Amino acid sequence: MYSPSLTLRLTAIFTLIMALACGGISLLLYKALRSELIWRDDQTLINRAAQLRQLLADGANPGALPLYFNRMVDTRQDILIIRPQDAQNVTINHTGVAMPGIAPTPAGVAPSEKQLRRWISNDGTEASALSLQADALAGPVTITLARVARERAVMLASYRQQSILISLAAVLLSAALSPLLIRRGLRSIGRLSKVVAETGSDRLTHPVPLPALPRELLPLGEALNTMRHSLATDFIRLTQFADDLAHEIRTPVNVLLGQNQVALGHTRTVEEYQALLEGNIEELEGLSRLTENILFLARAAHHNIKLNKETFSLHDTLEGLIDFLEPVAEEREMSIELYADGRLSADKMLFQRAMTNLLTNAIRYAPEMSRIAVRTFHRGEYVVVEVSNIGEPVREPDKVFERFWRGDNVRHTAGSGLGLSLVSAIATLHGGNAYYRHEQGRNVFGIRLEV
Repeated sequence: MYSPSLTLRLTAIFTLIMALACGGISLLLYKALRSELIWRDDQTLINRAAQLRQLLADGANPGALPLYFNRMVDTRQDILIIRPQDAQNVTINHTGVAMPGIAPTPAGVAPSEKQLRRWISNDGTEASALSLQADALAGPVTITLARVARERAVMLASYRQQSILISLAAVLLSAALSPLLIRRGLRSIGRLSKVVAETGSDRLTHPVPLPALPRELLPLGEALNTMRHSLATDFIRLTQFADDLAHEIRTPVNVLLGQNQVALGHTRTVEEYQALLEGNIEELEGLSRLTENILFLARAAHHNIKLNKETFSLHDTLEGLIDFLEPVAEEREMSIELYADGRLSADKMLFQRAMTNLLTNAIRYAPEMSRIAVRTFHRGEYVVVEVSNIGEPVREPDKVFERFWRGDNVRHTAGSGLGLSLVSAIATLHGGNAYYRHEQGRNVFGIRLEV
């Protein structure tokens, strides 16, 4: 499908706007000029009629009025008709336009535009007339003055033609110059496209130079810088994730490889082979759990997990988990206290998985013979569950929920560093979040879930 270029589109739009502007301005000026000319012709007609009436009132002979008329007007487009009461009518009409019947204005009434009679002559020319009654020495006289606007029509036609030609020339000139000016104005987009095209993993930290962009492209430049920053952060995380994943997989693979190589070094007993297979199975189970957790996190990041929500008792569910983990806690002489009430609508299996990770984390890293507390809170549309234990504050609290991240003080313990990442992913799937804080000598890990 053909898509016109941006230059062509802007040229067409600018040319259209120019055509509309020229046409509108020309039309307004034409109407203003026409109105002004009509007003001047009307005032001229009224003033001449008033002058002729005044001449008659001052004692002028009606027969002498044509002499004054010839000096005042252009007989090619003006008409004079004098109708004395007891004398022959006088008519000066070289225009060839027939006069319509016009009711005269009484002698005591001053002439105005309201008394004008307008019509269109046989040749399509506009005409206007005014009829007045005057008091002469010889008796009442009716004076009729008319003007055929032929010169005005010629002037307006010439103006109209020149306006069309000028407007057309302006439109053509804008159509010719617009592409050049638009291409010059779009050079910034070309430079920006070049910068974006050069984006690579090694240049993500180099922002787009905003001072070189025009104001209209600043939002786009800022958005690109934001995108670059996000990509750089994600790339660093991905690289770190790949390194951590390779490290986590390398250890069990090396263990399996070493055990099997040693076992094949010489003949062994059945019991030794059984022990070897049991060790291999244990390592493979660890790899399987690691793979399953990574797959779950990837699906959770894309919201590709369907939640099977059900309503259950928080106290009963947490009590069951504590009973299950109590033997592990007793090995370290720990006690788990539960303060829970209310109900929760969530995926029960995922909720249990998250709480198991939090409890296991507390049991693993809290000092022996300490107390672990599990509390629930109802805050508006959320249910909060917290697990707290005695311990030193985490050095990098902003990283506790990152994949494979493990504090320096826990790297010697078992685990892959995915437990808290799974907790955060499960909380996000339920419209909430996971958090950590240290207060009064205790580490508090919690999840906030929508009711």
